[in-house]
This record gives sequence, structure tokens and C-alpha cells, in this order.
Amino acid sequence: MKVSATDMAIRNELVRIANKKHLNINGGTVRRTSSRFCLGVEHGDYNGTELFGVGTDRFIWMAYKPNGTDRFRLYSENFPGDGVIEFRSGRIPAPRHKSIADTWARFAYGCDHILRKAGFELKSGFDAVLLGNIPGGGMSRSASLTMIEVNGIRLSKDQMQIIDLAQAVENEYIGSPCGQLDQIMIYFAKAGMGTHFDPRTRSIKYIPLGGGADFRIVSLDTPAVSRPWIVSTPCMP
Repeated sequence: MKVSATDMAIRNELVRIANKKHLNINGGTVRRTSSRFCLGVEHGDYNGTELFGVGTDRFIWMAYKPNGTDRFRLYSENFPGDGVIEFRSGRIPAPRHKSIADTWARFAYGCDHILRKAGFELKSGFDAVLLGNIPGGGMSRSASLTMIEVNGIRLSKDQMQIIDLAQAVENEYIGSPCGQLDQIMIYFAKAGMGTHFDPRTRSIKYIPLGGGADFRIVSLDTPAVSRPWIVSTPCMP
């Protein structure tokens, strides 16, 4: 993947933040995950309705590096009040515990809980810094952390396994009764394509957008008392 100027600037900012928080991510890995728009029935997978949506160009970046210990140390610049989150695998609050209600750390704890429940061992800790430019107002983004790469975990060839694990983090640990719309549209997003999901067959199909035109989707952030409008228009010369 070509590294954009924005990605390079974010990488440099992540290193700066890590140094300030005494976390070591130098020479580590940087991943990013987007938000999504649903262009069909919102969360229709609850009742078997097919889904159609797209990823966006607003992201959460995560830079991380194994730290040679069994401790996970994470910091989000978007939630500076939480400070550095530090824990060992298995030594986390119980699912849906009141102590996690107001901290983003519940997503990291939830990943640990669900992966251990699925039979995966998490022995290798890492340092990580997160930074996102996703605005509010309804642009959804689900838990974006993973401990899979650092611990050499091999998932099955069924790509829906990661979707099921991500949903379980929110359903079982956090207590959010979400479906799989966010996870699917974010994980399977492809540039220039709309993502179609059939819950009956759990299959993904891509549909080209724009018909060759310079196509853009514009979102308007409206007050909470009304529904957000989404306007899709080709860019004019």
C-alpha cells in the first residue's frame, strides 16, 4: 500500500506521543482502520436483511511494538484523560463491570477476554499508541485493537472469524447489543467499491461505485434531534 503524506505525518505524531508517554514503538508496525457509511438498511443483519456500505477516508491509526514482557501498555491521544492503560492477559475487570463503563480501555480488555475465551494464548505484550481523526455525529467505528499479530495467532481461513470475534468483544464483554454492520463494512472495505453482505450465506460481494466518474460521498453532521443526511454526488470539474 502506498504511504500517503497524511499517513507519514500521523506516524511521526504517534512516535512523538509515544516518547512523551515513555512507550517504545520505534521501528514498530502501524495499522489503520476506517469508519463506515451504510447505504442500505442500517443494521439490517439483525433480521436477515442484506447490507450495503462503504469505508471512509477517516481513520484510527495504531502504532505498536512488542515490548518483551507480558504487559499490554496502550495510550489513546483521543482519550488523554485515561492515561496509559496497562494490564496483563487475564488480569482485567469482569465483563460489563461498572469500572469499565466510561473508559476506552474496555475495548482492549474485551479483546483479551474474547481471545482467551476462544482458546488463544496471549503471552507477548506490546506498547501501542492510537490516534484517530474520525468525527462524531454517527460515523461508526467499532473496536479496532488486535493482539493477534504480536502473539502469532493463526485464525481460520474463514474471514468471518475476525468479524465474529470483534462482535463478541462488544456483545459479551462491553454489553453493547450490536450486530456486524460496522465490523463487516470496515474490515472488508475496498477503495472505489461498495461492500454487499448477504447474512443468509455470510458472503461478501463488491460493487463498483461512480461508473468511472470522480465519485464522492459527503456526510453532513446534523444535530442529535434530527437524522443525519448523506448526500452522494459525482465531483464536478
